[in-house]
Amino acid sequence: MLPSINELLAIFYSDISTIHILRKYRFGNKKYGKRESREKVYSVLKQIARRMAKAAGMKIKVIGAENLPEKGPVVYIANHKSLFDAITLVSIIDDPCIAIVKREVERMPIISRWVRALGCIYIDREDMRQSLEAILEGIKELKEGQSILIFPEGTRSKTDELGKFKEGSFKLALKANVPIIPIALLNTEKVFEASKKIVPQTVYMNVGKPIDPKNLTAEEKKILPKTVENTVKELLEELKNNN
Repeated sequence: MLPSINELLAIFYSDISTIHILRKYRFGNKKYGKRESREKVYSVLKQIARRMAKAAGMKIKVIGAENLPEKGPVVYIANHKSLFDAITLVSIIDDPCIAIVKREVERMPIISRWVRALGCIYIDREDMRQSLEAILEGIKELKEGQSILIFPEGTRSKTDELGKFKEGSFKLALKANVPIIPIALLNTEKVFEASKKIVPQTVYMNVGKPIDPKNLTAEEKKILPKTVENTVKELLEELKNNN
């Protein structure tokens, strides 16, 4: 029998070892360095993401895995349609990354524990000053060697169309001068959102070649958001046409 969404989410914080890891290595614990803390929490989160994917009956097929770096700093850019996007990405990406997440995530009791423990960056898109502070914090993290995951549509898309990418997301890579890894995800919303119950699915992940600002002209940098949006759209169409 397949689990409910609440039972799957409970896996995030379900056993003594997980609680111990979160308390011992949580972000901000002065006993451990930032990098050591994040690597430990991310490794446990990766194990749990894979458990959740298996419990939900997900099979993840990856195209372009050779384009994923062993380590950063890079900015991972992906389309967003489901709660299972993050589960898919964390299951596959080995490079310990943090995410820029909506302020509303703070109100999600189980997920917010992991967001805080990992040291992710909250952003409030309705507050321009706070949004700028979040972007500046992200740039600082990248310059210190930390990879970051962003869903530049800003929220989960409710249609089959890719949402417009918000330009502010790209200041991170441009100001920190680090590569962007474009990623397209297909079928993640069919695991739960499409029917409001867990349904086994084959989920596809298409990883494009890195886009490095260091290799771009001034004019190319100006249109970078649209370039990456088009790249992700092409990666997504490739998945749709072949699956």
